[in-house]
Amino acid sequence: MFHQCQNQQRLIALGVFTIGACLALPFAAQAQSYPSKPITLIVPTAPGGPVDVTARLVAPEMSNILKQRVLVDNRPGAAQKIGIQSLLRAPADGYTIAAASGAALTINPLLDNAIGYDPLKDFSLLSFAVELPTVLVVSPSMPVRSLGEWVAYARSNPGKLAYGSGGAGTSLHFATEALLSLLGLTALHVPYKSSAPALQGLLGGEINLLMPDVGTAKSHILGGKIHALAGSGSKRSEELPSVPTYAEANLPALKGYDGYRQWVGFIAAAGVPPDTASALHRSLDQALRTSKIRESLASLGFPVVSSTPQQFAAWLRSELESNKKMIDSGAVKMH
Repeated sequence: MFHQCQNQQRLIALGVFTIGACLALPFAAQAQSYPSKPITLIVPTAPGGPVDVTARLVAPEMSNILKQRVLVDNRPGAAQKIGIQSLLRAPADGYTIAAASGAALTINPLLDNAIGYDPLKDFSLLSFAVELPTVLVVSPSMPVRSLGEWVAYARSNPGKLAYGSGGAGTSLHFATEALLSLLGLTALHVPYKSSAPALQGLLGGEINLLMPDVGTAKSHILGGKIHALAGSGSKRSEELPSVPTYAEANLPALKGYDGYRQWVGFIAAAGVPPDTASALHRSLDQALRTSKIRESLASLGFPVVSSTPQQFAAWLRSELESNKKMIDSGAVKMH
């Protein structure tokens, strides 16, 4: 009787194991076969800006590594909110990812209580990608050739400054307001759908002030279509060695200020299977380490700064804290 019970228990256990193994097979197969179909890479900005350019350079290399197509899908508008929210509406299966900048992840969540996402909880952070030095540029119609001359002109000509951004609440908006506040200046804010149309607005005379990334503005500066007054960072940009830093202007109001840097990273929605998130991170890391990608991005003034997901999260926490302090202090007036 005892042996009979043992045999029955073995049969039951074997049955449970077999059922469990059968149930696990589809999940194991799914993990092993990822990706089994094309991946959509959402770009929440219009074509031509740093987020779009970075995504379009990285996507083909990711495709080669993953042996599956990575398709770029531009969904601009509302300061990247439209694109980011479309990512969160998609299944969290790793077949929809996004490129994003600081505006989407460290500014919008602080300014819009109804944004619908927490940057530290609602995303699988895949990798930081590039950090972009910026430059303060003005229209040639403005009779200034240095930062000091620009400040003097702005103070003696109130109401004549008009600057562009990629939309209300974007990094360009935030950074320009911060600079104006430090200098005690005001200017009309003209929001565009993204940074690329904002640069076109400057070239077309719709605005007379902008803080674009160096890579985007370089050819226009060297061609004399716009004038550069100051560059971000503690030392001059290798791309624009003739452009002084903010510190070189020796303006007391800007003591300790070295401009701001834009950045681009890659994210997926929270809940993506860990193996899938790891595969995406590895493909991004490998793509960003290839000499082809590094050289292409460097030629645009976009230095590669790849990271682990943990490093990306630490960066976000630091920038969120810094931006929150800026907003709470009243130094930045968003309008």
